Amino acid sequence: MESGLGRLSPADFSKKDITSFSIPSLNITGIISENRIQLTADNLTSLTPLVAKFTTTGKSVTVNGVEQISEVTINSFDTNLTYVVTALDNSTKSYVVTLTAPRTYGSSSLRVWLRADSLALNDGDAVQTWNDVSGFGNNATQSVVSQRPILKKNQIGTLSTVQFRSGNTQRLDFSGATGLYITNSGSFFVVMKLIGTNALGTTILNLHRAQGREFSLVHLTGQFLVCRNGLACAQSSGFALPFNSYVAIGSFQNANTTVTELWNGDFKGSISAVGADFDYSGGGTPGEGYLNNGNLDADIAEVLFFNTLITQNEQDKIFCYLRAKYNLTATTTSCGN
Repeated sequence: MESGLGRLSPADFSKKDITSFSIPSLNITGIISENRIQLTADNLTSLTPLVAKFTTTGKSVTVNGVEQISEVTINSFDTNLTYVVTALDNSTKSYVVTLTAPRTYGSSSLRVWLRADSLALNDGDAVQTWNDVSGFGNNATQSVVSQRPILKKNQIGTLSTVQFRSGNTQRLDFSGATGLYITNSGSFFVVMKLIGTNALGTTILNLHRAQGREFSLVHLTGQFLVCRNGLACAQSSGFALPFNSYVAIGSFQNANTTVTELWNGDFKGSISAVGADFDYSGGGTPGEGYLNNGNLDADIAEVLFFNTLITQNEQDKIFCYLRAKYNLTATTTSCGN
Protein backbone atom coordinates (compact mmCIF):
# COMPACT_ATOMS: atom_id res chain seq x y z
CA MET A 1 0.00 0.00 0.00
CA GLU A 2 1.26 3.44 -0.86
CA SER A 3 2.18 5.57 2.20
CA GLY A 4 0.67 8.98 2.95
CA LEU A 5 3.95 10.69 2.07
CA GLY A 6 4.04 8.83 -1.22
CA ARG A 7 0.83 10.51 -2.30
CA LEU A 8 2.23 14.01 -1.75
CA SER A 9 3.32 16.16 -4.66
CA PRO A 10 6.71 17.93 -4.53
CA ALA A 11 4.91 21.21 -3.81
CA ASP A 12 3.29 19.74 -0.71
CA PHE A 13 6.64 19.39 1.03
CA SER A 14 7.10 23.19 1.16
CA LYS A 15 3.59 24.15 2.32
CA LYS A 16 3.62 26.16 5.54
CA ASP A 17 0.55 28.39 5.73
CA ILE A 18 -1.83 29.14 8.57
CA THR A 19 -5.19 28.90 6.85
CA SER A 20 -7.47 29.85 9.75
CA PHE A 21 -7.04 31.28 13.25
CA SER A 22 -9.57 31.99 15.96
CA ILE A 23 -10.05 32.22 19.72
CA PRO A 24 -13.22 30.23 20.46
CA SER A 25 -13.63 31.46 24.05
CA LEU A 26 -13.98 35.03 22.73
CA ASN A 27 -15.89 33.98 19.60
CA ILE A 28 -13.48 35.90 17.37
CA THR A 29 -11.84 34.96 14.08
CA GLY A 30 -8.57 36.40 12.83
CA ILE A 31 -8.07 38.28 9.57
CA ILE A 32 -5.09 36.69 7.79
CA SER A 33 -3.18 39.00 5.45
CA GLU A 34 0.20 37.85 4.16
CA ASN A 35 2.23 37.16 7.33
CA ARG A 36 -0.07 38.97 9.79
CA ILE A 37 -3.08 37.74 11.71
CA GLN A 38 -5.32 40.37 13.29
CA LEU A 39 -7.93 39.62 15.96
CA THR A 40 -10.14 42.10 17.80
CA ALA A 41 -11.84 41.44 21.13
CA ASP A 42 -14.84 43.75 21.45
CA ASN A 43 -15.81 42.85 25.00
CA LEU A 44 -12.47 41.98 26.60
CA THR A 45 -11.78 44.20 29.62
CA SER A 46 -8.63 42.46 30.83
CA LEU A 47 -6.01 40.35 29.09
CA THR A 48 -5.75 36.78 30.35
CA PRO A 49 -4.12 33.70 28.78
CA LEU A 50 -6.16 32.26 25.92
CA VAL A 51 -6.34 29.17 23.73
CA ALA A 52 -6.24 29.56 19.94
CA LYS A 53 -7.76 27.31 17.30
CA PHE A 54 -5.93 27.17 13.99
CA THR A 55 -5.40 25.12 10.85
CA THR A 56 -2.14 24.82 8.96
CA THR A 57 -0.67 23.20 5.87
CA GLY A 58 2.66 22.69 7.66
CA LYS A 59 3.86 19.81 9.81
CA SER A 60 4.25 21.81 13.03
CA VAL A 61 3.73 25.24 14.62
CA THR A 62 5.75 26.84 17.40
CA VAL A 63 5.75 30.06 19.46
CA ASN A 64 9.07 30.92 21.08
CA GLY A 65 10.18 27.36 20.36
CA VAL A 66 7.17 25.80 22.10
CA GLU A 67 5.03 23.51 19.96
CA GLN A 68 1.48 24.76 19.51
CA ILE A 69 -1.48 22.40 19.55
CA SER A 70 -4.71 23.84 18.20
CA GLU A 71 -7.43 24.18 20.88
CA VAL A 72 -4.94 23.06 23.56
CA THR A 73 -1.94 25.37 23.99
CA ILE A 74 -2.42 28.40 26.25
CA ASN A 75 -0.70 31.72 25.44
CA SER A 76 -0.74 35.26 26.72
CA PHE A 77 -1.83 37.64 23.96
CA ASP A 78 -1.07 40.89 25.78
CA THR A 79 1.90 41.25 23.40
CA ASN A 80 2.14 40.20 19.76
CA LEU A 81 3.05 36.55 19.22
CA THR A 82 5.08 35.10 16.36
CA TYR A 83 3.77 31.74 15.14
CA VAL A 84 6.40 29.82 13.16
CA VAL A 85 5.10 27.16 10.76
CA THR A 86 7.52 24.44 9.66
CA ALA A 87 6.97 22.57 6.39
CA LEU A 88 7.82 18.94 5.65
CA ASP A 89 11.03 20.14 3.97
CA ASN A 90 11.87 22.02 7.20
CA SER A 91 11.49 25.46 5.62
CA THR A 92 9.60 27.94 7.82
CA LYS A 93 7.15 30.83 7.61
CA SER A 94 6.36 33.28 10.41
CA TYR A 95 3.05 34.95 11.24
CA VAL A 96 2.73 37.87 13.67
CA VAL A 97 -0.52 37.54 15.64
CA THR A 98 -1.97 40.72 17.14
CA LEU A 99 -4.93 40.78 19.51
CA THR A 100 -6.48 44.26 19.74
CA ALA A 101 -8.59 44.86 22.84
CA PRO A 102 -9.65 48.54 22.85
CA ARG A 103 -11.58 48.35 26.10
CA THR A 104 -8.34 47.55 27.96
CA TYR A 105 -6.38 50.51 26.53
CA GLY A 106 -5.62 53.81 28.23
CA SER A 107 -6.28 52.19 31.62
CA SER A 108 -9.76 51.28 30.34
CA SER A 109 -10.53 54.85 29.26
CA LEU A 110 -12.58 54.05 26.12
CA ARG A 111 -15.84 55.96 26.49
CA VAL A 112 -17.38 55.93 23.01
CA TRP A 113 -17.14 53.06 20.52
CA LEU A 114 -19.59 53.14 17.64
CA ARG A 115 -19.37 50.38 15.02
CA ALA A 116 -21.69 50.29 12.02
CA ASP A 117 -21.21 46.52 11.76
CA SER A 118 -22.75 46.12 15.23
CA LEU A 119 -26.12 47.54 14.15
CA ALA A 120 -28.85 44.92 13.70
CA LEU A 121 -30.63 46.78 10.90
CA ASN A 122 -31.48 46.17 7.27
CA ASP A 123 -29.94 48.00 4.36
CA GLY A 124 -31.56 51.41 4.03
CA ASP A 125 -33.00 51.47 7.56
CA ALA A 126 -32.90 54.73 9.52
CA VAL A 127 -30.57 54.69 12.53
CA GLN A 128 -32.53 55.89 15.57
CA THR A 129 -29.88 54.67 18.03
CA TRP A 130 -26.24 53.88 17.35
CA ASN A 131 -25.38 51.69 20.33
CA ASP A 132 -22.11 52.39 22.10
CA VAL A 133 -20.08 49.18 22.60
CA SER A 134 -17.49 50.73 24.95
CA GLY A 135 -19.35 49.27 27.91
CA PHE A 136 -20.49 52.70 29.17
CA GLY A 137 -23.76 52.94 27.26
CA ASN A 138 -22.97 56.31 25.68
CA ASN A 139 -25.37 55.74 22.81
CA ALA A 140 -25.92 58.28 20.03
CA THR A 141 -29.58 58.81 19.20
CA GLN A 142 -31.95 60.85 17.05
CA SER A 143 -35.60 61.38 17.99
CA VAL A 144 -36.51 63.33 14.84
CA VAL A 145 -37.33 60.79 12.13
CA SER A 146 -36.27 62.98 9.20
CA GLN A 147 -32.86 63.65 10.76
CA ARG A 148 -31.88 60.00 11.27
CA PRO A 149 -28.91 58.80 9.21
CA ILE A 150 -29.21 55.66 7.09
CA LEU A 151 -27.49 52.30 7.45
CA LYS A 152 -25.91 51.13 4.19
CA LYS A 153 -24.70 47.54 3.93
CA ASN A 154 -21.81 46.09 1.90
CA GLN A 155 -20.02 49.42 1.60
CA ILE A 156 -16.50 48.27 2.49
CA GLY A 157 -16.56 44.68 1.32
CA THR A 158 -19.33 43.16 3.42
CA LEU A 159 -19.11 45.85 6.11
CA SER A 160 -21.76 48.48 6.77
CA THR A 161 -21.51 52.23 7.19
CA VAL A 162 -23.84 54.90 8.52
CA GLN A 163 -24.67 57.48 5.86
CA PHE A 164 -25.08 61.11 6.95
CA ARG A 165 -26.42 63.68 4.48
CA SER A 166 -26.71 67.40 5.16
CA GLY A 167 -29.75 67.77 2.91
CA ASN A 168 -31.75 66.18 5.71
CA THR A 169 -29.61 67.62 8.53
CA GLN A 170 -28.84 64.07 9.60
CA ARG A 171 -27.06 63.78 12.95
CA LEU A 172 -27.00 61.79 16.19
CA ASP A 173 -26.92 63.23 19.70
CA PHE A 174 -25.46 62.19 23.05
CA SER A 175 -27.45 62.84 26.20
CA GLY A 176 -26.52 61.75 29.70
CA ALA A 177 -23.20 60.33 28.50
CA THR A 178 -20.58 59.64 31.14
CA GLY A 179 -16.82 60.10 31.31
CA LEU A 180 -16.42 62.25 28.20
CA TYR A 181 -14.00 64.60 29.96
CA ILE A 182 -11.41 63.78 32.62
CA THR A 183 -8.48 65.95 31.52
CA ASN A 184 -7.57 67.75 28.32
CA SER A 185 -5.88 64.60 27.05
CA GLY A 186 -7.84 62.45 24.65
CA SER A 187 -7.58 59.95 21.79
CA PHE A 188 -10.01 59.92 18.85
CA PHE A 189 -10.40 57.60 15.86
CA VAL A 190 -12.92 57.77 13.04
CA VAL A 191 -13.20 55.67 9.89
CA MET A 192 -15.11 57.67 7.32
CA LYS A 193 -15.57 58.55 3.68
CA LEU A 194 -15.97 62.28 3.13
CA ILE A 195 -18.63 63.08 0.55
CA GLY A 196 -18.82 66.85 0.94
CA THR A 197 -18.31 69.78 3.29
CA ASN A 198 -20.52 72.75 4.01
CA ALA A 199 -19.92 76.50 4.16
CA LEU A 200 -21.84 76.56 7.44
CA GLY A 201 -19.21 74.41 9.17
CA THR A 202 -18.83 70.65 9.41
CA THR A 203 -18.39 68.93 12.77
CA ILE A 204 -17.53 65.22 13.05
CA LEU A 205 -17.82 64.84 16.84
CA ASN A 206 -18.61 67.24 19.67
CA LEU A 207 -18.37 66.44 23.38
CA HIS A 208 -20.04 68.71 25.98
CA ARG A 209 -21.41 71.12 23.34
CA ALA A 210 -20.54 74.83 23.86
CA GLN A 211 -16.85 75.28 24.79
CA GLY A 212 -16.41 71.50 24.65
CA ARG A 213 -13.98 69.32 22.71
CA GLU A 214 -14.72 69.12 19.00
CA PHE A 215 -13.31 67.47 15.88
CA SER A 216 -14.28 69.26 12.70
CA LEU A 217 -13.28 70.07 9.11
CA VAL A 218 -12.27 73.31 7.45
CA HIS A 219 -15.31 74.66 5.60
CA LEU A 220 -15.30 73.48 1.99
CA THR A 221 -11.64 72.39 1.75
CA GLY A 222 -11.81 69.58 4.35
CA GLN A 223 -8.66 69.87 6.49
CA PHE A 224 -9.01 68.15 9.87
CA LEU A 225 -9.52 70.49 12.84
CA VAL A 226 -9.19 70.20 16.60
CA CYS A 227 -11.49 72.72 18.25
CA ARG A 228 -12.78 74.17 21.44
CA ASN A 229 -16.36 74.71 20.37
CA GLY A 230 -17.32 78.33 19.92
CA LEU A 231 -13.82 79.60 20.68
CA ALA A 232 -11.16 78.41 18.24
CA CYS A 233 -10.04 75.64 15.90
CA ALA A 234 -6.58 74.58 14.74
CA GLN A 235 -5.38 72.43 11.86
CA SER A 236 -3.16 69.67 13.22
CA SER A 237 -1.64 68.78 9.84
CA GLY A 238 -2.93 71.06 7.09
CA PHE A 239 -3.77 68.05 4.90
CA ALA A 240 -7.23 67.96 3.32
CA LEU A 241 -9.15 64.72 3.64
CA PRO A 242 -9.70 62.87 0.37
CA PHE A 243 -13.23 62.84 -0.99
CA ASN A 244 -15.00 59.53 -1.69
CA SER A 245 -12.28 57.42 -0.08
CA TYR A 246 -12.28 55.76 3.34
CA VAL A 247 -9.59 56.81 5.80
CA ALA A 248 -8.99 56.14 9.49
CA ILE A 249 -8.20 59.47 11.13
CA GLY A 250 -6.56 59.55 14.54
CA SER A 251 -6.17 62.62 16.78
CA PHE A 252 -4.19 62.45 20.02
CA GLN A 253 -3.91 65.25 22.56
CA ASN A 254 -1.31 65.11 25.31
CA ALA A 255 -2.81 67.44 27.94
CA ASN A 256 -1.85 71.02 27.03
CA THR A 257 1.33 69.96 25.27
CA THR A 258 0.72 68.63 21.74
CA VAL A 259 -1.96 67.40 19.35
CA THR A 260 -0.89 64.79 16.79
CA GLU A 261 -2.79 63.68 13.68
CA LEU A 262 -2.40 60.32 11.91
CA TRP A 263 -4.17 58.71 8.96
CA ASN A 264 -4.33 54.90 8.82
CA GLY A 265 -1.38 55.00 11.25
CA ASP A 266 0.79 57.31 9.14
CA PHE A 267 1.97 60.54 10.80
CA LYS A 268 0.43 63.66 9.20
CA GLY A 269 1.30 66.47 11.62
CA SER A 270 1.64 67.75 15.19
CA ILE A 271 0.98 71.13 16.78
CA SER A 272 1.27 72.78 20.17
CA ALA A 273 -1.70 72.41 22.51
CA VAL A 274 -0.63 75.19 24.84
CA GLY A 275 -3.31 77.69 25.82
CA ALA A 276 -7.01 78.10 26.45
CA ASP A 277 -7.97 76.97 22.94
CA PHE A 278 -7.12 73.40 23.97
CA ASP A 279 -8.70 73.50 27.43
CA TYR A 280 -12.10 71.76 27.44
CA SER A 281 -12.78 71.90 31.16
CA GLY A 282 -15.48 74.52 30.65
CA GLY A 283 -17.69 72.39 28.40
CA GLY A 284 -21.12 73.94 28.77
CA THR A 285 -23.29 70.82 28.88
CA PRO A 286 -21.49 67.83 30.40
CA GLY A 287 -22.77 64.51 29.12
CA GLU A 288 -24.14 65.95 25.90
CA GLY A 289 -22.71 66.25 22.41
CA TYR A 290 -23.26 65.05 18.87
CA LEU A 291 -21.94 62.96 16.03
CA ASN A 292 -22.19 65.28 13.01
CA ASN A 293 -23.72 68.74 13.43
CA GLY A 294 -26.03 68.10 10.48
CA ASN A 295 -23.75 69.79 7.94
CA LEU A 296 -21.37 66.91 7.21
CA ASP A 297 -21.88 64.65 4.21
CA ALA A 298 -19.99 61.48 5.10
CA ASP A 299 -20.28 57.73 5.46
CA ILE A 300 -18.99 56.72 8.91
CA ALA A 301 -18.01 53.14 9.71
CA GLU A 302 -16.48 53.41 13.18
CA VAL A 303 -15.75 55.91 15.97
CA LEU A 304 -13.64 55.47 19.11
CA PHE A 305 -12.97 58.08 21.81
CA PHE A 306 -10.75 57.61 24.85
CA ASN A 307 -10.74 60.26 27.59
CA THR A 308 -6.96 59.83 27.98
CA LEU A 309 -3.93 59.80 25.73
CA ILE A 310 -3.40 56.13 24.91
CA THR A 311 0.14 54.88 24.38
CA GLN A 312 1.90 54.68 21.02
CA ASN A 313 1.73 50.89 21.25
CA GLU A 314 -2.03 51.04 21.79
CA GLN A 315 -2.45 53.51 18.93
CA ASP A 316 -0.52 51.16 16.64
CA LYS A 317 -2.68 48.19 17.62
CA ILE A 318 -5.92 50.05 16.93
CA PHE A 319 -4.69 51.31 13.56
CA CYS A 320 -3.57 47.75 12.76
CA TYR A 321 -7.11 46.55 13.54
CA LEU A 322 -8.72 49.31 11.45
CA ARG A 323 -6.41 48.74 8.47
CA ALA A 324 -7.11 45.01 8.46
CA LYS A 325 -10.84 45.35 8.99
CA TYR A 326 -11.46 48.08 6.40
CA ASN A 327 -8.70 47.18 3.94
CA LEU A 328 -6.94 50.52 4.40
CA THR A 329 -3.43 51.18 3.16
CA ALA A 330 -0.57 52.94 4.91
CA THR A 331 3.18 53.30 4.72
CA THR A 332 3.50 52.05 8.28
CA THR A 333 3.01 48.37 8.97
CA SER A 334 3.33 48.63 12.74
CA CYS A 335 0.91 46.59 14.82
CA GLY A 336 2.55 47.53 18.10
CA ASN A 337 4.33 44.93 20.12
